[in-house]
Amino acid sequence: MELTEDDLSIFSNFEKITHVMPSDYLNTDTTIIFLVSQDVLGKAIGKQASNIQKLGVLFRKRVIIVADSDDLETFLRNFFGNITIYDMDVKDIMGEKNITLIIDEKDRGIAIGRSGERIKAAKSFLKKKFSATVAVKTRRASI
Repeated sequence: MELTEDDLSIFSNFEKITHVMPSDYLNTDTTIIFLVSQDVLGKAIGKQASNIQKLGVLFRKRVIIVADSDDLETFLRNFFGNITIYDMDVKDIMGEKNITLIIDEKDRGIAIGRSGERIKAAKSFLKKKFSATVAVKTRRASI
């Protein structure tokens, strides 16, 4: 992975405020998502999310900090932390893993995100880390 001057600047600013070095990040039009180690997640977020607020002001974007993991299932559960994942179907097709997440219908909008930003970010991280892709299927709520 090659780092550009912008990448180094973003890493440096993140580290300066949080005192934690991120393992990776993704910069979109409206959001920056940082991956940090699970054991320093609390330190990176800060008391009452103070570091997230400072970073948001600095980058003029919404900042999300996610716990990183080398395990595919743990990574996805961390990334979609506020969504209940009922099942994870992993298929290996020609050396690339295709993951289908089964979620509740009411959580579909949250999983996809505004303008599909969250699911695109998940796909980007999964392609980089695990050479995998993800899709979301809903499960109808029983009445």
